[in-house]
Amino acid sequence: MTFEDVYNEARSLIKSNPFEIRDAVVKELIKPMLKEHGFTTGGNTWCRKLSDGEKLVIHMDGNRFNNILSGASFGFRISLYDGRNGAKPQYGIGEMKLDSNFFLPYYGMCSPLYDIDGYNIGGFRDGMPVEMPVEEIKKYIRNDFEEYILQELLKVDSREDYKEMYSRFCQEKRFEDLDVRIAWFIRDVQSSFTSYRADGREYEELIKSKKSLKVTKEEILSNLDLADKMRCNLNDTSIDAKPLLMQLAEEE
Repeated sequence: MTFEDVYNEARSLIKSNPFEIRDAVVKELIKPMLKEHGFTTGGNTWCRKLSDGEKLVIHMDGNRFNNILSGASFGFRISLYDGRNGAKPQYGIGEMKLDSNFFLPYYGMCSPLYDIDGYNIGGFRDGMPVEMPVEEIKKYIRNDFEEYILQELLKVDSREDYKEMYSRFCQEKRFEDLDVRIAWFIRDVQSSFTSYRADGREYEELIKSKKSLKVTKEEILSNLDLADKMRCNLNDTSIDAKPLLMQLAEEE
């Protein structure tokens, strides 16, 4: 079969357009939810004016490599900018950028919508298109915002408030927290099952990952159940990383 044949066969299995679903989620959930909490809309950017004149910004962007087969991948970038002179943040993002994933437990990796960029609607899983109902997608994203993201953003009323929040949720800080370190390591191990490397060094790379992320034997063994929870967003949900995780736990 040619590449075109494979593409057309896979395309024929897809019943819904992930980009139309994403747009519906933004229109029906994101925009009204943020408006309710004082954010004004400008395209895919939402702003809330703070007491000192600065603005809290939420910007939605997507992966430029998105396509009908991979699904609609998009994320939310949170930042701060001084809009008192009428200037707008470049590309919708101001100072001290935070990815919304860092507000979520385990970097959001326990969600079937997880994507490194934030969320992914559509795509393939276990060889078949992911056809999740719109209302279920909205439920996951609404929970993330209401339980975690907005809980923190609504506490911000000045630049100083934002700086304090940034100090807790920036990448440098969150990669010190166990939930992110262990989830990232488990993801590295799970990804090794579908690696195309042929040099036989994958195991050594996982040991390096363990050291780099500073995860201990005890932390790995006490979080083995997390590997099962994270399978919900894998392309191949049959992957069982626990035996390999237990082996890596013993490595020094």
